[in-house]
Amino acid sequence: MAKYSPLKPLNTPNKTEFGFPYEPYEIQGQLMQQVFQVLETKQIGIFESPTGTGKSLTLTCAALTWLKHHEELIRSELRERIERLENEIAKLKECGGQATDWITEQARVQGLREELQQLKRLNELRVKEEDELVQIRTRGKERKRFSKKSEYFRDISDKEIDEAPFVDSDNDSDHEVEDDALKQGQDHYQAIQIFYCSRTHSQLAQIVSELRKTPHSQWVRSISLGSRQQLCINPHVKRLSNVSLMNERCLDMAKNKSKANPSKKSRLEVSSSSGCTFKVATQIERLRDLALSEPVDIEDLVNQGQSSRACPYYASRLAQQKAQLILLPYQLLLQKSARQQLGIEISGSIVIIDEAHNLLDTLAQLHGSEINCNQLNMAKDLILNYKDVYKTRLGPKNLLKINQLVFIIKSLLKLLDKKMNVKTRLLRTYELTAEGDFFNINLIDLLDFCARSRFAQKVSNCPKREPKQVENRPPPSIELLKRLAKQHQHQGQSKRKLQQDEPPPQPPASAAATTASNVDAKRLLMPSPIRPILAFLETLTSDAADGRVLIQPEQGTLKYLLLNPAEHFSDIVNQARAIIIAGGTMKPTQELIEQLFSNCTDRVVERFYDHVVPPDAVLPFAITKGPTGTNLCFNYTQRGSFQMLTELSMILQNLCQVLPHGLVCFLPSYDYLDQVYKHLEQCGALTRIAKRKRIFRESSGGGTVEQLLQLYAEAISSEDNGGALLLSVVGGKLSEGLNFADNLGRGVIVVGLPYPNRTSPELQERMRHLDEKLGPGAGNEYYENLCMKAVNQCIGRSVRHIRDYACVYLLDERYAADRIQQKLPQWIARHLITANQRFGQVQAGTVKFFKEH
Repeated sequence: MAKYSPLKPLNTPNKTEFGFPYEPYEIQGQLMQQVFQVLETKQIGIFESPTGTGKSLTLTCAALTWLKHHEELIRSELRERIERLENEIAKLKECGGQATDWITEQARVQGLREELQQLKRLNELRVKEEDELVQIRTRGKERKRFSKKSEYFRDISDKEIDEAPFVDSDNDSDHEVEDDALKQGQDHYQAIQIFYCSRTHSQLAQIVSELRKTPHSQWVRSISLGSRQQLCINPHVKRLSNVSLMNERCLDMAKNKSKANPSKKSRLEVSSSSGCTFKVATQIERLRDLALSEPVDIEDLVNQGQSSRACPYYASRLAQQKAQLILLPYQLLLQKSARQQLGIEISGSIVIIDEAHNLLDTLAQLHGSEINCNQLNMAKDLILNYKDVYKTRLGPKNLLKINQLVFIIKSLLKLLDKKMNVKTRLLRTYELTAEGDFFNINLIDLLDFCARSRFAQKVSNCPKREPKQVENRPPPSIELLKRLAKQHQHQGQSKRKLQQDEPPPQPPASAAATTASNVDAKRLLMPSPIRPILAFLETLTSDAADGRVLIQPEQGTLKYLLLNPAEHFSDIVNQARAIIIAGGTMKPTQELIEQLFSNCTDRVVERFYDHVVPPDAVLPFAITKGPTGTNLCFNYTQRGSFQMLTELSMILQNLCQVLPHGLVCFLPSYDYLDQVYKHLEQCGALTRIAKRKRIFRESSGGGTVEQLLQLYAEAISSEDNGGALLLSVVGGKLSEGLNFADNLGRGVIVVGLPYPNRTSPELQERMRHLDEKLGPGAGNEYYENLCMKAVNQCIGRSVRHIRDYACVYLLDERYAADRIQQKLPQWIARHLITANQRFGQVQAGTVKFFKEH
């Protein structure tokens, strides 16, 4: 793999030279220029740009502009260096006879020749790669024109299909269709790639939509990556509910080749036991060309795959090797195993992590693992059944590995036995293996065996062996026995007599086979319990200082807690050229730097930008006293008191009277929401509020968010009332990622400081670990930051664009503390009004604010 780093630095462009589709605001121009500088100087940038400021589009334009300039610099610099070396060598040859030190002069010429040869080889590879990319883009555009006029993709001869065999692969990371250079192990030129990851596919699709509006869409090669759950178009795989099952079924189908010369009907209605007709090399390459010819999102890629009868999943994996901009969700980038399976090479690349306010929690969640007693018992039965079925065919080494795995599962079940253990405990990984008495088993070797042999898949697909029938023993199917008993009722034999006095009849062979087949079919549709157990065992191979195992016999669960996310992020930090971490609410960032970048703090650059809205577009209040003058303290012990509930109900009534359209109130928990709603009903406040605004409430279960938001929006848009009040929960479905723009959110209320449950064993262990690693007080800082990040997310739901405006109400006397206000977004903290005298100040300020808007 050949790469080249230019010797000359790039100059930062003017803010109008980034290909931004609109006239950039001042902060957008500053952000693009700062991102450009971070990429050029190989730094780590942490950027906070409030939601509604066009952050994602700004990051994309800045990164693509740098990439374009960087590639142009490589072309020109390689040409200049090759030309200069050729001239210098020629000049030395001319003066060779006049040299006083002939040996030194020849050594110098030889060195220059070697450097010239390396540069020429590098340039040849670069030109070859560029020529191939031009051909791919040209073919993609031609095929797009053809596909609109004819059945271009479907017009493939039977010979073509037969010449593209399915690869028998035991590893999901093996590419069934690969780039020729990579497949043959040839050297090739590797250009810098940009990996842009976000939380959801909908956010990535929005980036593609915005990218199409920019001039970058005319040249950039982009691709969106996803799992089979998003990209598979085979109906026999797509109908499976679990992504692990989809992966296993897809790999199973890769082992089976379709019939030669299949009919049109058989192609459309392929059996699940036959090969996948969408996985044809020629078709996948054509879809790859089409995808790289213009920016497409996941939905576009799936639609193109369906019309071309080519697999979008493998086409995206193939396109990823040639793409300049790769869009993917968190888990595909942040997990090393996922990067390896997809062939993602981050060395020397640009990594952009958007919506990164919960990056530490995301890393901990992705690299944690949990299993329960049901999974362990089911896995034990499946493995023992597999061992019984194939006992005559298993070699001694394989049998040893299987017995080791069964022993470990039984040991874990003993640890969860309520008769022996009842207390919740936290153990280090080596303590767990010692207590389970499997410390002498090489887990890495065992996991390697399971991965190479695809053990989880083989065990799940293994047919269940029926027990042998003995005389006077009932058959395995009781339901079948009941049906046979009913058939003999006309002979005057009762069901009880049939069971006690006569030996049961053997069920017909066909019926027994049908019953077993139905049982196996249902079992195959269930998620495999083997994979979660293997994932848990893999966590036990990590450094003992990086995590703990939480044993909960009462709940019957074992859970691995990752305490040190830096270990799993270090590959990205060490290998990537530059990293951009951005979000709408990144503050506070100190713990992020301390936990992930403590070894390279000199590379870290922090920038926090204001909102694009004018200063008078948001009116934030820190309300310390209620309407009766009582101090507001909504901590866990006081928030349920009659006094606090009364103050809150009065505040809601007063604000609903003066605030137009939509008002969203975020409460600390679902239990407290129910308590508040019940108090509003009992005191009559609910009826009084309903005369002014319709009332909606978020539920912890039942009903979709979309339905709730639709009803809420309809109530606001109707002309027969004063809008609507939506009672929601901090950290719930409505507090992150949703848009309460314009009339949907003219006011946002945050009740109290939503601290998490401090008695949680997981939280206590994390705080203890931070105190040990970063010093005393680090745990408490982490605890407070969890709360403030949740508050900032709620605040960010209100003002969403430059013409939007809203009021923000923070209800608790603790919001008056400087320590808390310093952790609020800059655009809120700068204008925050601390109302510590009387509530009338808040009500009057609200009336004035909306009169002016």
